[in-house]
Amino acid sequence: MIATRDLFAEYFNSKQDEKIPDIYTEDCRIMGPGQDVKFGKQAIVDAVKAMRESGVVTLDSGVDEGGVIGDDSGYTIGWYKAYRQDGTEIGRGGDVCMWKKINGKYFLRVDCWNYNA
Repeated sequence: MIATRDLFAEYFNSKQDEKIPDIYTEDCRIMGPGQDVKFGKQAIVDAVKAMRESGVVTLDSGVDEGGVIGDDSGYTIGWYKAYRQDGTEIGRGGDVCMWKKINGKYFLRVDCWNYNA
C-alpha cells in the first residue's frame, strides 16, 4: 500500500499524470475539503488537473501509519506538501486512504484529504 501510495507523487512529479488513475479502483471515491464526494477514475483525472491549474508542480508525501483490515482491505494515514515552480510551499495537509486488494495488489478505493491552514 505504501509503495503504491508513493506512486501518486512520483507520477505527479514526473508529469506522468495519465498514470495516476491506475492506482485507484474503478469504483473509487475522493473526498477533498469543502467538496462533494466524487466517484470514479474521471474524478481523479479532474482532481489532478485542478492541482496543476492551482500552481502545484511537485509533491512530497509520506505515511505515518498503515495496516491490513481482513483479507482484502487496508488503510494508510499520511501527509503531503505541495510546492510551486519556485519551490515555495503552496499547501500541506493530511490524508486517510482506504485500500482494496484486487488480484493480490492493493488499489486506492477511498482517498480523503484536508488542507492545513
